[in-house]
Amino acid sequence: MTSVKSYQTYGNVKVIEQKNAIALTIGNFDGVHLGHCYLINELKKISNHNPIVVLTFDPHPVAYFSADNPKPLLNTLSDKIELLRKSGVDAVIVQKFTKEFSLLSADEFCNWLKQNFNISAVMLGHDFCYGKQRKGNFEHMKAFAEKEHWDIRQTPAFKLYEDQVVSSSFVRQVIAQGQAEEVEKLLSRPYFLPGVVVKGDQRGRLMGFPTANLELDDALVIPKYGVYACYVEIDSDGVLLPAVMNCGVRPTIASGLKLQIEAHILDFSDDIYSRKVKFHLKKFIRGEMKFTGIEQLKEQIAKDVQEARSFFMDNRNDKVNQF
Repeated sequence: MTSVKSYQTYGNVKVIEQKNAIALTIGNFDGVHLGHCYLINELKKISNHNPIVVLTFDPHPVAYFSADNPKPLLNTLSDKIELLRKSGVDAVIVQKFTKEFSLLSADEFCNWLKQNFNISAVMLGHDFCYGKQRKGNFEHMKAFAEKEHWDIRQTPAFKLYEDQVVSSSFVRQVIAQGQAEEVEKLLSRPYFLPGVVVKGDQRGRLMGFPTANLELDDALVIPKYGVYACYVEIDSDGVLLPAVMNCGVRPTIASGLKLQIEAHILDFSDDIYSRKVKFHLKKFIRGEMKFTGIEQLKEQIAKDVQEARSFFMDNRNDKVNQF
């Protein structure tokens, strides 16, 4: 069994350090979607007013076991922690997913939980498995929990629609299809792309549409190539600036060689190089297109900007829900 403490706590750290009684749920929580929020809310019901704690893993176990071809993620670790905290979680425990930890049997994992945390209640998702070769499941932990006097429950699959379970995989699929408005329903907020503004080739500025070029974490999901209406948030200040975002390889001016994500912020001229930003996707306007020349491209960008303006005008009372 792993003996070295290899986890870090965020939020109410004292709850864990002082071994206070906690209500716990466990999982990857990639995307912090409606299914995850349902699980957390169900945990609150059996918490007996004890702090709500999420145990998650870094790296994502799937990424660990398929390092050569990792599954793209919906959030960075820091954004996942922030979203979990905003959803009402008191503390987030991030366990380092190492080779040693991956080899724990289901029994050893349960004993690891017992030794490290003062658990009063556990809520598991409908498909949660644990331990080497994923041999541990709800029934296995229930047998362990009864001996330790943990109140343990399991949630059913959360469905937004009659036949579709809300899952991280489904959210990734919808993002890849460019369905920004559908994704917003699954997350209860727009999907956002976080990163730092870096210097581009200034092509947009020369055409009269200066852009903020996003340096995106390579581990994150890439939306469908095309043009979106989005909000740009700078330094997580809560101010939402209407913008037009392009995601793609710019086949007209860049030979389609390199992915670029850039946003033209409407009626904005500040220098935001090196600033941290989030692009909150609101509406898919059109797919990526190759034009015969720069003039045709400029005409289309002007149309995209106008369509985005119309969208924001029609939705001028809209607020980005971030829990």
